[in-house]
Amino acid sequence: MGNLPGYVVAILGTLTAAMLCVLLHYEGLYRMERRFRAGATSAGRRQMLLAILGVLALHMAQIWIFGVAWWTLLHFPDAGSIAGTAHVQWHGALFLSALAFTSLGFDAWVPVGAIRILAGVEALTGLVLVAWSASFAFLQMQRHWKQD
Repeated sequence: MGNLPGYVVAILGTLTAAMLCVLLHYEGLYRMERRFRAGATSAGRRQMLLAILGVLALHMAQIWIFGVAWWTLLHFPDAGSIAGTAHVQWHGALFLSALAFTSLGFDAWVPVGAIRILAGVEALTGLVLVAWSASFAFLQMQRHWKQD
């Protein structure tokens, strides 16, 4: 990939991260649903708690996936940089990922160049996956949340 222009690498890295996150989310929710259906007789409130913790774990893993994409693209020539800092360490890449995934927005650090593609697509992916998680949680609550 050394001869590819920065924007091509940014697009490929962004699409790879987004697809991995969508697949992870699909598989995670699918497996949780199967496990919950198999244990339908167990306490609904406990299943609800496990569903929320599972969804949070999925989102944290997705932030890590995009964090790796940030880290990789920031070390690729011509893919872009972050204005406001000379060098982004690995935990800074996770921070950028969390900001973009949650659509919180950037403050002192601002993506510059082709890497802005990653910021935009991560925000859209995060929005869609959080909405999907909310729908999943709502359906679980309808099924398993019983009044005591």
